[in-house]
Amino acid sequence: MQETVISIQSAEKTFPNGVQGLAPITLDIFPKERISLIGPSGCGKSTLLKLIANLHQPSEGSLSWWNKDFSEVGKENHRLSFVFQEPTLMPWSTVRKNVRLPLDLEGIAPAVSEPRVQEALKVVGLEHAAERFPAQLSGGMKMRVSIARALVTRPNLLLMDEPFGALDELTRNRLDEDMANLCGKDDLTLLFVTHSLYEAAFLSTRVMVMAAHPGRIFAEYEIDPAIPRDEAFRLSDTFAMICQDLSKLLIEASHSSLVAKVA
Repeated sequence: MQETVISIQSAEKTFPNGVQGLAPITLDIFPKERISLIGPSGCGKSTLLKLIANLHQPSEGSLSWWNKDFSEVGKENHRLSFVFQEPTLMPWSTVRKNVRLPLDLEGIAPAVSEPRVQEALKVVGLEHAAERFPAQLSGGMKMRVSIARALVTRPNLLLMDEPFGALDELTRNRLDEDMANLCGKDDLTLLFVTHSLYEAAFLSTRVMVMAAHPGRIFAEYEIDPAIPRDEAFRLSDTFAMICQDLSKLLIEASHSSLVAKVA
């Protein structure tokens, strides 16, 4: 039986004001999967991501990480990192120091941390900008710093909450290609929240279409992981068909959300 990275068993979330953010969700996530969460606003995409990151606790049900409790994460080479919607960089620190921050907080000696910082900067193509400050960077470069900071801990699971939503289309496409290539090379599982079905179609090996009132998984859509994620794929008939299928599912999920809200 294949080990799961995340196993969610009938987890639901009700907030203190009584609003049910998530209906019971059961979901298994496996190593090296790239999963996108898409759906209408208010369907619980970010709430589900925060449950997985242990930033929220489920009201009912349970989650496990590599078949363990969250307190065991970080041991035995099991780590997760979170990239938020905003880069949240320290403006008074250089790119290098921003990327090194998680390692500094762990008390890792510079002799060990510096090569890892350099490696992370190389992955995102920012070696040349290591001594710049955030104010000297474009929006896309700031997000690359945020990704490098997440990667420097060498995570097995990377959680990303609409990280490219504020970027222009070309920068967004380039970062999507970078993430697809990165996940293809490393032992990395990706869970990605996005409002863009095109981004989900490009990045994912599995797409979870969510509906609202309350938030729930409406449908799953699988995409062949063997397909190279490059510009040729983005221009292909296969990509167009995937986008069309996801569009139909989104429309059905949105209709289901409206019906549930009226009811």
